[in-house]
Amino acid sequence: MPATLTAPRIDVDAAGLLLVAEVEAYLRSLTPAAVRPPRLDVAQLLADFPADVDTAPAAGPWHAGFTLPAPGLADRLRGRRPALAVTAGQHLQLVSRYIAGHGWTQGALWDRAGRVCVLGAHLRVLAAGYGTPATAVQARILIGNALGAAGTPMPVDDWNDLPTICETDVHQLLQRAAART
Repeated sequence: MPATLTAPRIDVDAAGLLLVAEVEAYLRSLTPAAVRPPRLDVAQLLADFPADVDTAPAAGPWHAGFTLPAPGLADRLRGRRPALAVTAGQHLQLVSRYIAGHGWTQGALWDRAGRVCVLGAHLRVLAAGYGTPATAVQARILIGNALGAAGTPMPVDDWNDLPTICETDVHQLLQRAAART
């Protein structure tokens, strides 16, 4: 029976503020100024994500080969989510695998079918306990560097939504970025 993942509460530390700011900027770009929320509640955003459905290929789930995060005694005592230490490159591999298993979308962090954009996949991998907000920020820096090296110096969220981009391009970018570690 496949393991089910739930979206745990994310405690955003100083390193995670940049990631939250990027999510807020992305959402503001999609929402008219008159209806913008004053602050983004990342925990609520993740709680609104559709329940994980095992849509991964028969070879295994998107996190196959990685230990499933499990809370230790300190996590339970402090009421915090478990987090496995992964490198920024491993985080990017998991982001790519999450997109491959759940589908890719443009113009939204995720849709009702569970498809995600690059930023939405970052959030889901982070919520599953793979890395910390600082890991996700470092991974996004690697993506930005890969875009710059390819002659496309722009935020990955804007790049993700270009009409000329397809899912194959996303996986290639994530692979190039992961190789930069």
